[in-house]
Parts: sequence; C-alpha cells; structure tokens
Amino acid sequence: MKRGVIVASFGTTHDDTRKKTIDVIENDIKDTYKDSIILSAWTSDKIRAKLKKRYNLHINDIKEALEEAIKLEIEDLLIISTHIMDGIENNKVKEAVACYKDKFSRIRMGNALLESNEDFEYIIKQLDSIYESKEGEAYLLMGHGSEHESNKIYELLRNRFVEHGRDDIYIACVEGYPYIEDVLPQLSSYNTLHLSPFMIVAGDHAKNDMAGDNDSFKTILEDMNKNVDFELKGLGEYDFVRRLILKHADEASYVS
Repeated sequence: MKRGVIVASFGTTHDDTRKKTIDVIENDIKDTYKDSIILSAWTSDKIRAKLKKRYNLHINDIKEALEEAIKLEIEDLLIISTHIMDGIENNKVKEAVACYKDKFSRIRMGNALLESNEDFEYIIKQLDSIYESKEGEAYLLMGHGSEHESNKIYELLRNRFVEHGRDDIYIACVEGYPYIEDVLPQLSSYNTLHLSPFMIVAGDHAKNDMAGDNDSFKTILEDMNKNVDFELKGLGEYDFVRRLILKHADEASYVS
C-alpha cells in the first residue's frame, strides 16, 4: 500500500524562520516516515498569496495537497498538523480531509500541538526548564490569538504556569484575548521583561508586533521604563516541540 504524509502548517513569508522551523519539522518527519511520500500544505491564504505575488512561488493549500496525494496514488494517508491549537486553521484541514476521506483506503490525522492535558503538562514542564526564574524578572510569551473558541488555550496555559509555581510567565496575543493591555497591570511590578514568540515560526508578528520599534510589545514595555529583551525563536526550533508533533502523528486517529 502506497503511503503518504501531508504536513499542514500555517506558513510564513520569512525564509530565515521557515528554514529553522517548518523545514526542520518536515525533515524530522521525513526521517521518521522513510517509506512515505511527504507533501506540504500551508493553510494561510494571505501568506500563500504574498509568496505568489512576490516570488511567483506556489505552495499548496490543504485541498491541493490532497489532490496531489490522489494523483500520486497514495492509499494510506497521514495528516500531521503543526498548528498550536485546534482553531480556525486546523479546522480548515479537518474539513478538507473529511471531504476527501473516501478517496483513500485509510486516512488519519494527528492533533494540534495543545489539545490534551498531557500536552499542556509537557509543554509547561519543558518551558519551565528553559525560562530561569529570577527576582524582579518575568517572561511574556506572544501568542497569535483567534476569535475561535479554542483561543481559551492561552488563559489555560497561563493558569497552568501559575499552578506550577511559575506566575512569572505571562501570555499576550496579537489577535485575541488576552491582549497585551490585559496583562500590563500584572507586569508593572517587574523590572525586566523577556519576550518570546509562542508560535511555531518567528515571522512578522514576532519581528514587528513583539520586537519591532513601533507600537510593539517591546516599545509598550519600554515606555513603562522596563528593561526589555527578546528572543526571535519559533517553537518549531525546539526539539521538544517537534517531538510532540511526532507523538501526535504516531497517535493519529482514523478519519471516519
């Protein structure tokens, strides 16, 4: 039976972070699924359109990737998601896969990064070991955010950090609650803030909305006379995140 894998990612227009994140994730998947054909799909229509306009570069969306899998006569298909949450983008993938399920002998799909309690515990444990606790200092993670109900993962993640004794780790989003304005009162007591993206890639949002010189998380905090530093490192650069993605792939459920 001919096997294939579609790696579904949000995407990025920034080559530097893509090479360190999405490309590395896909290489890990190629190493793990050596007997499978590996295909890519990006779910962000805006990013795909920008790449097409700027560089005449076409990247498949999920439906195009599924069509390619059919043309390649793949019978056993695995969908691996690199999305942080089971939100709008991940549901695009689910809906497309459901429409194509009868085109394959069997089709499976893994969870988004943060869905189960086990996922949260794992990520919190790993980040706790990375972010050193220091008096007068705190960490602010930038999430993407969404209007989707799954956006609640950010509040849940913050609460779990507090439960684990890390009330110095906060989360604010660009396009959903909690916004940075919602966490500023809690950050006022700290002298130093460390900023990091809580996204698979460190692209536009990380470089501009988090660390940019105009109306960014960094400048807002600097205007409060805080010492601010930042790290432009997407979650996809971390081995432990890629291991969780592969774990979800291994535990993928059949699409019925």
